[in-house]
Parts: sequence; structure tokens; C-alpha cells
Amino acid sequence: MKHILTSLLFCASVIAASAQTGSIEGKVTDAETGEALRGASVGVVDTKKGAYSDTKGTFRIKKLAAGTYKLRVTFIGYETKVVEGIVVKDDAASPVTIVLGASVKVNKEVVVQASRVNDNAAALLAERKNAAQVSDGIGREEISKLPDSDAGQSLKRVSGVTLVEGKYVYVRGVSERYSNTTLNGASLSSTEPDKKAFAFDMFPAELLENANVTKSFTPDLPGNFSGGLVQLNTIDFPSAYSVKVSGSQSINDYVTFHQGEFLSYTGSSKDWSANGAGDRSYPADIPANREEFLNLNSKAQVGDVDAANRVAEIGSGFPNSQWKTNYETAPMNGGLGVTVSAPIEIGETDAFGIVANVNYGNTYSMNRMTRSGLQADRSLQFSKSGYTAARSSNMGGLLNLAYRLGESTTFSFKNVYNRSMDDESLELYGESYSQAQTRREFGFNYVQKELLTSQLGGEHTVGSFNNAVVNWKLGYSETQRDEPDYRRLQYSRQSTDTQSPLAINFSPSPTGDGTTAGRFYSDMSEYYRIASANVTLPVEASKIKFGGLYEFRNRDFTARSFTVIQSRNYAGDIDGLFNTSEQGQVDPSAAFADSNYSADRLMMSEETRLSDAYTASERLGAAYLMADIPFDLASVKMRFIGGARIESSLQQLNSFDAQDQAVNPVVDVTDVLPSLNLVISPAEDMNIRLGASQTLARPSLREFAPFSFYNFQIQAVTTGNPNLTRALIQNYDVRWEVFPNAGEVISVSAFYKTFTNAIEETILPSTSEVIYSFQNANGQAQNYGIEFEARKQLGFIASFLTPFTFSINAAVINSHIVVNQGGVTDERTMWGQSPYTVNIGLFYTNFSTGSSINLGYNTYGRRIIKVGQRGAFQFDDPHVYEMPRQMVDLSLSQNLGGNLELKFAIRDILNQPLYWEQGGVNIQSNIRGRTYTFGIGYRFN
Repeated sequence: MKHILTSLLFCASVIAASAQTGSIEGKVTDAETGEALRGASVGVVDTKKGAYSDTKGTFRIKKLAAGTYKLRVTFIGYETKVVEGIVVKDDAASPVTIVLGASVKVNKEVVVQASRVNDNAAALLAERKNAAQVSDGIGREEISKLPDSDAGQSLKRVSGVTLVEGKYVYVRGVSERYSNTTLNGASLSSTEPDKKAFAFDMFPAELLENANVTKSFTPDLPGNFSGGLVQLNTIDFPSAYSVKVSGSQSINDYVTFHQGEFLSYTGSSKDWSANGAGDRSYPADIPANREEFLNLNSKAQVGDVDAANRVAEIGSGFPNSQWKTNYETAPMNGGLGVTVSAPIEIGETDAFGIVANVNYGNTYSMNRMTRSGLQADRSLQFSKSGYTAARSSNMGGLLNLAYRLGESTTFSFKNVYNRSMDDESLELYGESYSQAQTRREFGFNYVQKELLTSQLGGEHTVGSFNNAVVNWKLGYSETQRDEPDYRRLQYSRQSTDTQSPLAINFSPSPTGDGTTAGRFYSDMSEYYRIASANVTLPVEASKIKFGGLYEFRNRDFTARSFTVIQSRNYAGDIDGLFNTSEQGQVDPSAAFADSNYSADRLMMSEETRLSDAYTASERLGAAYLMADIPFDLASVKMRFIGGARIESSLQQLNSFDAQDQAVNPVVDVTDVLPSLNLVISPAEDMNIRLGASQTLARPSLREFAPFSFYNFQIQAVTTGNPNLTRALIQNYDVRWEVFPNAGEVISVSAFYKTFTNAIEETILPSTSEVIYSFQNANGQAQNYGIEFEARKQLGFIASFLTPFTFSINAAVINSHIVVNQGGVTDERTMWGQSPYTVNIGLFYTNFSTGSSINLGYNTYGRRIIKVGQRGAFQFDDPHVYEMPRQMVDLSLSQNLGGNLELKFAIRDILNQPLYWEQGGVNIQSNIRGRTYTFGIGYRFN
């Protein structure tokens, strides 16, 4: 990556140095529909320079000497527009977006000043106005003004979107498992081992061209969503030569510079680059499985010398120095990014474009938390408090190549790579009431993730076939998740004994207990391939669109759980090795020193089961046909968009259950998904949208798998359910929207959804531990609500408020489900559904001074985060709720000299705790502190 960046920077500098003149480039669109206008004439007044817009409406006029120009834009059937005051500089491209309205008077000409035209915002809203679906989004311009470092933070600004745990997206109050995510049109795999979810915090916001959330279904979209389809699109064809370098530093008032409070351990020298997994691997020559471990340990303990020597070798082969804990001082967080953009002209009509980015960031954070669990009778199972200290690194890049061949063909090759790591150290202290013990627990968890996605695509306009547009895509993506050496250590004593030190109580089982003294290793690989093609055929004013795709996804998951056990031959004082007062503990790295592993002291064993590994695959074939037909009814413009999509999916799983019995479910289903949409336009700036459709939600590969995993941080076990079936969802939408002026919108939406066999995450009662799983709700669920959005410049109040823009989007949502659980009726809201979400923003932008100030507010209502099994619990409301939380962010930016930009931001000013409640009891709380960020960026043109 370093060599690639160096080469790109060199090429860009050579190209920029060779340029002796400037250029004007932009796009011509229809004011009413937002569609690109092909063949518009764009001429430079008083010169012979000019160009015609291509199939995407884009044009470029090159080799212009530095100066001020005006353009005359003409197109048959449209008003002529003259844009004045376009300033061209050497070695730079001057962008302009031109919106043409239909001509109502012959020879009508409209003259505007380029410095006062906000056609870019007008074009974006016109595109939304002309969209076939109900959708909302955020563009690169707005993203650049906000203090958002990743895609998740940007998406929470979109109407009806809520960000959960800083990385998962809920749409219209519905859990992330009912949403789908695409990158440049191709689905993204789940990044999490225990849920169907994409972690948006691993995708840098600066790589986005835009992020759109589609809330209604049309046949050309994937059918596997209901809440929303999150569409991430990266930077496409560059508009100008540039190299942008940006950097930032941030502090968190809970962790940065706090002397000796950051719990850590001796990790890997490669952790800074998110590449430390290899230094945490287990020895390569250990026994292959649990049975071989048990056999070896048994022989060693009855005097087999070779076996005893082998036991010592195995124990000392693990990286035991990583048990050593440190209390450090966390430094500042930092980030660095470089983006290179280079359009290269080839002849008069062709062009080659490069957009490349490399980025790096590191973060130190601390989460002060409490954890509790309830038993069936509402009594406390455990109650603990403590904190996690986490180091995170994120590095990656983007390389997008595009070739424009004349006016009718474009090829693209888009690539995104990201590698991240989260290294958490956890300490908890409290009571385990079900075991009558006082406990101090430690967990050290390193997770490394990688995401690679590559897409080769093309778009062709076939002039001989009525200007039909054909686009195709071949894609490949790979997601890796490596969790090496998740170490868990538990000290305890009887609660009634307040004098004795805390000590490790090794399990008498020969396989040990991984939660007492264990090392867990897991590896997940998921591969995804896609081939798709679409054809849009104009038929007079209408369009017929059809196409299909084939997707194949396969996942391999393996895990091994090792434990430290006490030899039955050990005659010494084991508590002398492992004990702790309430103020401190014996250094675990000394207790687990290589010399302590032998047939007479400590040995490694294994508790891995057959269910701790699975392979799964999913094949999906789809085809669709839809029509887009505009027509007039009683002088009112209308538009019908409708059709159907057929999806045939085959899901297969190979694993074992807890009793080591084979589990091999095969789910082969074909669904027809109809969609009907009507857009009524009673005025030029107004739409009324009506929509009805059916979509579905398939179980994820993880939700199928019976693998059980104990999450030390949430103090619970998560297990899958191979008996899940898909959920079917009927969707009904209506929206009224008006666009008063450029950059302004007011909309009101209503929606209603019904779910059959809704998939929910449930909590199962247990006397020894909390268990989470997945189940189909056996009753029909309804989800309905109202959304409101407004974005308005405030100059209409008073002239001095002209630089201010106020925005608000809010949703009020209700849901209802009746479920029969073992003869007990449970009537409640749906899992993951918030009764309301609110996003408010106040933006100040002064173009003359280059100043920008943005204040944002976000909140949501109480929602069920885990579904309790009514009837299994002995109290009325056994569900686990995430309680409302309010967040306020502030950002300021100042442009100096055109190319230099300074930024300052405060995230989560209120710093309110995040609470989970069950049965009126606070069972979980988290508080993370405020983050202050200082940034600087410079663009070389």
C-alpha cells in the first residue's frame, strides 16, 4: 500500500505540473426530473471553445487560460441558460452544475451568476424528487462539514435512522437484522460473528460520495430488507486534479492522559497496524482435538514420561507473557489520510480517472460499566462493575479507476480495502449470587477484521436501440475476522468469607472451564461473489427495466477453546499461585509462567465441541421486470413504477448441536416479490408517493448455526437456531414532499408493515448463565409510524440569518406483536423497535469567510434489545430494554486561503450513560466520555 501511494502521488504531481491551463467541467440536468441531459450544447461565450454533455450529462471544456468566463447552455425544448462569473485558474478545474427548465417561451434566456448558483444542491434534491422509491440520504458535501469519522456516524443524520453501539444502523426503529447494506450496488457481508449486522464504524466517512437509505422496495433492488436498504457509494470519476492531505488528533476526557488508569497487557509490536493476530496464535503442534488432549493429560498424570514432557512443551508453547497486565497512560488519538484525484484526458472524447485514498487512525477509549443478570424469579443472578479499556487501529484505502470511452461507454474498477483491530482489556468485580461467590474477572480480547471488495463494471448506451442503457457488474468481496487468544481469568471466594483472598477455583472437569482460566481462538472467513446485469429501455416517455443477478456467499467458522487445569497430582498450595486481595492480584504472567506447566502442576486442556465450527453457504438467483410510466390525469402529472422480482435462494449449513449430533439444514425457497408505486405531482415542486410491496428477511448464516459463545463483556452466551425460517413482510408507504427552494425540503411520510415469522433475538432463563438465541415469533407483527423532515434556510426570518440552515427529521413509530409461548400469550412491541427517533441540526455556512459551524442533536425511544420468554420468567415484563439516550455534537471548520482547512469538533457533549433494563432493574450501563477532535487538511491542486 505504501508503494502504491508513493507511485500515485508521483504520477499526480507529474500530471499537475504539466498542466498549463485550466478547465470548466460539470453536469447538465433536467430541473423537473433530475435526469442527466445528453447532448446539451455548452459553449464559452466569445470563444470557439465548447462541448456537448455525454450520457451522464457531464461535460468538460479544457485548455482555457486563467480568467473569468461565462457559459451559454442550450438544449432543444429547454430554456437557454447563461452562467456568468466562472473563474478559471491554471492547473485547476472549475466545477459547475447546470439545471435546465423546460422552455415555455421561444428564445427565453435565463442569466445567473455562477457565484450565486446552488445548482448542485438543486440537482441532488431533483434526483431525490425523481426517485422511484421513498429514500433519504446524505452527500459528500454535508459529510465533509460534520465531525463524523465513519459511515455510521454520517448515517445517523438521515431521517428515521438510529445508530446503535456506535456502529449498527436501525432504520425506522427496526433492528439492523431487517436492513441490508450495499457498497457500490453489491451486498456486504456481516462483519459480526454473533449477529446479522455490518459494522459501519470500520468504513471511513471520507471515502463516501454519498450514503442513501431506501425505505421502499422496487423490483430492481434486493428483496432481503424491510427497515431499509443502506446504499454506500464511493467516489467515482474525479472532477479535477488534486492531492488532499488531512490529519487529526483527539482526546477523550475519560481516558486521555489519565495517569496509570488504562488497563492493558503486553501485546504485539504489530498492533499499531492492525496486524497483530499472528503473534497471538496457539502452538502449531498441539493435539488436534479435545479427545487427544484428554488422552495426553491422562497419560501424563499416571507417570508416562513422554506424555509429561509433552504437557510441559505444550503449556510453555502458548504466549504466556501476554497474561501480564499493565496500567498505562493513554495518549492522544490520531488519524491521517491522503486522497489523490487525477482525471487524464485521452484525445478529444475519452478520459481516464483515478481516485486513490489511504487512511490510518488509532483510538484509545474507556467504557465504565455495570453488569447484572436476572433469574426467572427476578432475583439477581450476578451484579458486577468495572470497565473496559480499548485500543483500536484502522487502516485502509480505496482505488477507483474509470475509463470513459466517448459519450456512450464507461468502464469502472472499484476497490476498497480496510483492516482494523480492537484490543480490549476488561476488569469486573462483584457478586455472583447464584454461586454465592465474590468474583474479580479479567478478559483480554483482540479482534482483527479485514474487508476487501472489488467490482468491475460497465455502462453502455446503445444508440441504435432507442438509447437503451445496459449496465453490468462483476464483484468479489472477502470478510475476515480473527479472534486469537481471547483470555479469560476469574478469581473468586465464597461470599460469606470476607477474609480469605480471592483465588482461581479450577474446574474439576478434565476439560476445565474456559471462563475461569481459558484461551479462546476463532476465525471467520466469508466470501461473496456477484454477477448482475440490467437493461433500461426507453419506450417513448416510458421506460422498461429488466435484469438479473447471481450471488454466492460461503462462510467458514472455526473455534478452539483451551483451558488451564490443575493436575490432580499437584500437592502444593495452588492458592499461592493464584490469589488476590481486593486491592490487587498476583501477576497472572508469573502464575502462568512456562515453568509452572508440568504433569504435577498446571496443564493445558481443551473444551472445544463439534458445534464450535460450522460451514455455511447461500446461493441467490434473481430476475425482475418493471415499468416506469409517466402520464397525466386531469392535468395532474403522475408516474407509475411497478413490477415484480423473483428470488430463489438456497441456504445450507453443516455443523453439530450440543450433543454432537449432526445439524445439516437445507432451506430452498423461491419467492415472488411484487411492487407497486405511484408518484402524483400536483405541482412542479411537490410529490405525493404511494407504494405497496412484499419483501423478506432470511436468517443469516450465523443465526442458523448452533455454535455457542460466551461473551465475557456482556456476561452472556449466544447460540444459534437451525430451525429458523424466513420472515415475509408486507410494506405500505405514503409520502408528501415539497421542495420550496434549492437545498430545501419538507416531507411527511406514513408507513405500515406486517411481519410473518419475524426473527427476534431472545433471552432464555438459566440458573447459571444468561443465554441469548434467535427465534421466529409465531404471531403476526405490525410496525407503523409517521416521519417528518424539514430542511430550511432561515433567511426568510431576517436577512442576517441567511447563512443559517435548520434541519429536523423525526419519526414516531409503533409496533405490535402477539406471541404464544408455551401457552402464555405475550403482547408487546417488536424486538429492536424504537417508538421515536429525532435528529435536529443547525448549520451555519459563510462562503465569503469560509466558516462553518454545525450543531447536531440525536435521540431515540426505549426499545427491546433482547426478547424475554414470558412464561419462563415469573414476572410480567421479562424483556431487556435499551433506554433512551440524548446525544449532542458540535463541529467548526474554517477555510484559509482556499486550500487549507482547520476543524474542531466535540462528540457526545452530554455524555449520558447508556442503560439496559429488565424487570425494572438496571442490568447494564455504559459511559464512554466526550471526545474533542482537532483536524487540519490541505488540498494541492
